[in-house]
Amino acid sequence: MIKAVLFDFDETLQDRTAAFENYMDTFLSDFCPDISDVEIEKRKEEMRVTGNGGYVNREEWYASLAESWQWTDAPSSKILAEHYDTKFGDHNVIFPDSAKLLCELKNRGYIVGIITNGPSVLQHHKLDTSGLREYCDITVVSGDIDIHKPDPTIFTYTANKLGLNCEECIYVGDHPINDIQGSLAAGMKPIRMNYGWFKDQDLRDDVATIESIIDVLKFVD
Repeated sequence: MIKAVLFDFDETLQDRTAAFENYMDTFLSDFCPDISDVEIEKRKEEMRVTGNGGYVNREEWYASLAESWQWTDAPSSKILAEHYDTKFGDHNVIFPDSAKLLCELKNRGYIVGIITNGPSVLQHHKLDTSGLREYCDITVVSGDIDIHKPDPTIFTYTANKLGLNCEECIYVGDHPINDIQGSLAAGMKPIRMNYGWFKDQDLRDDVATIESIIDVLKFVD
């Protein structure tokens, strides 16, 4: 019997792709205020392509961008990465149905939570500004416990904190490895949010797929 429905955050409850668009505007305004509109668009496209949906070492990523842009007076890559970690959460784009879904799941008696990878500062800022934390019985950020998806331990850790077995939990996420393989390995029932950087990649016949977050309701009583 399913007792909890747990979620990834980026590209599952929030449109991380859209949030990144907003963040890039702030980044370039803060650090490159004098470049032309043409150069802004050129740099944004390079950030999109090389950013790998957020799955990069940010200090190394910023260092490579600075080199590519011949940005000789760039701040250190550490300062640029700290900007990302502290400012990205100002630009959340939460899917319109996310709060509605979490509220409905709570009304139906389900435990609700989030398991998300990322540095503590970055992910907690996103959660704090998302408006979704109030619906959650638990939020687990990998940076807090030094366990990261797809390690199944982060899923069992969360279930144990809730007093549940993994088999009593649904897990919804977009990443075919971190979210789907990881939660499967732990014994949870995964649902694939087919959206964002990994859309249509490595879909599985044995895992339900949705393209709108509200469709989770089709898989619960």
